[in-house]
Amino acid sequence: MIMIILISLIAIFFSSTVYGIIGFGDALILIPILAPIIGIKDAVILANIWGTFPALLNYIKYKEFLDRGYFLRIVSLGIPATILGTYLIINIRLEWIELILGVFILIYSSLKLVNYVKRQSQIEMEKEINTTSPLILFGGFSYGLLTGLIGAAGPINVALLEKTGHYRESFIGNFAAIGTVLSVSRIPFYLVEGLFPSELLIIFLFAFPIIFLGAKLGHKITPKIPIKKFQILVFCFLLVISIKSIVSSILSLIS
Repeated sequence: MIMIILISLIAIFFSSTVYGIIGFGDALILIPILAPIIGIKDAVILANIWGTFPALLNYIKYKEFLDRGYFLRIVSLGIPATILGTYLIINIRLEWIELILGVFILIYSSLKLVNYVKRQSQIEMEKEINTTSPLILFGGFSYGLLTGLIGAAGPINVALLEKTGHYRESFIGNFAAIGTVLSVSRIPFYLVEGLFPSELLIIFLFAFPIIFLGAKLGHKITPKIPIKKFQILVFCFLLVISIKSIVSSILSLIS
């Protein structure tokens, strides 16, 4: 049990630091590490609950960058979709969802990396889609649904934020605002349905000071990263995660 706690806390610190630096990725790192130790369902549930804390810390840090129009459109369908996804986690195989999401992330991140690497000049902060686009509503629903199902749907929000011209601090602040609301919306369901793994209460409680330290460390690093390098870092991270998701889901499906 001591070894499980130690491994979990190290993973939590690393994932929280990454979240503090680039604004997402805590669940993408944490769930694959914890799943073999405590099970995929408990890993998803704990990562979702823990994710509320670093998201709130990031929002407090970057709240002046909030895009209210984007935020309201995402959460309007994102909240009910998150609740639906949280309910469905009981009834479907999560590996299929992880596989589909992994393929999407692989294609998207590969194309964006090629695009950014080719650019020699400073990245232009321009919007490719408007925040009033129906695509934002569809993206909010998809993001919420997958957040409830697998707890690691951040790449969808990454794509939408990038397309609407949000970079670095603005990117992190808006991602955090949405993440906080969606995380809070599913916690009551976990409690009412008895899904919270009470046998892991010690790890759950010890995690919060570790999350705080990791997120604060990440906040100190973010301003030192140039915007273009920040975007390349984000998509390199997504590329690695997509390959991991595809491989792990296929192995689970054929086993």
